[in-house]
Amino acid sequence: MIRTFLLLFVVIFTLGCNKDDDNPNPSNPNVIPYQEGLTTNYITVNNITRKYLVYRPTGMTTVNAVVTVLHGGGGTGLGVSNLGEHPLSVFRTLADIDKFLVVYPEGSPDNLGNPGWNDCRSDDISGSQGDDITFLKQLNAKLMAELNINSSKMYLTGGSNGALMTFSYAFQFPETIKAIAVGSGNLPEFPESGICTNGSTLPIPILLTHGTSDPAMPANGGCVANVGGNCNRGKVISQSATLSYWLQRNGLQNVTPTTSTFDLNTSDAGNVEKRIYNGANPLVYYILNNAGHQAPSKTVFSNSSPAQGVQNRDIEFAEEVWNFFSGLD
Repeated sequence: MIRTFLLLFVVIFTLGCNKDDDNPNPSNPNVIPYQEGLTTNYITVNNITRKYLVYRPTGMTTVNAVVTVLHGGGGTGLGVSNLGEHPLSVFRTLADIDKFLVVYPEGSPDNLGNPGWNDCRSDDISGSQGDDITFLKQLNAKLMAELNINSSKMYLTGGSNGALMTFSYAFQFPETIKAIAVGSGNLPEFPESGICTNGSTLPIPILLTHGTSDPAMPANGGCVANVGGNCNRGKVISQSATLSYWLQRNGLQNVTPTTSTFDLNTSDAGNVEKRIYNGANPLVYYILNNAGHQAPSKTVFSNSSPAQGVQNRDIEFAEEVWNFFSGLD
């Protein structure tokens, strides 16, 4: 009797000690290792602790998409994720509706200690010098592994310095994401040697927005954020040259775009011209006439200034980006 009891105990104990109990996230597509709401998380990259915020909407049980959002120079992940404080926070509102995950990584310190991104500019002498590309690559891989998804559900977007970092990622690891979107970003005039100069030519769907009167990222090219007049943030090529590069890379250089113009807010900088270049890897381009450097938004307004210009309020950047991303499926 005692022997039978002991044998039964061993069987029950063994079954109860399944190895998956030691793994908080076994390979299960229904397990999301992030709490609902906005949480702060960390990953160690090259012995340096890096921070990223994750927004999981209430009621989300499966991961249909992950949108990684890169702040601009001097910004923070928290700053652009706070509802009502920055147009990039609107991704959270959209996530509540369509149930996707939003990730807000934080850049590395520049020479003043402010977060930014070490993009492909070789002449950005005052910008961040951290290994941001490895951080973003490892974060992207971590998210795919723990969420049990592949690159077809991974999207990357950013504004200003975050836009240039998005370009940098697309030069180096385009196969790890589905599509990109950038606001107020031109390609570097003097890119770093190596992969920033001779990087991937793999086509990738892309959305771009740019203000024609952007003082910080000049539409005609030149010095970036040149408030002090010393051009220490490097130089970029023009918006038209940037557009031409992506049209060529995506095989759309001979495509006639579908165009539309709208001006919903007549008291802002000016109207918007939208161009759609259809193809296997489409490109959507928004010309924000007379607008400045700020992300366009219909709900989160930014003040005008000589350094930033005037915000366009005819479109919602996050909404246009998400509609583009979700429409690719």
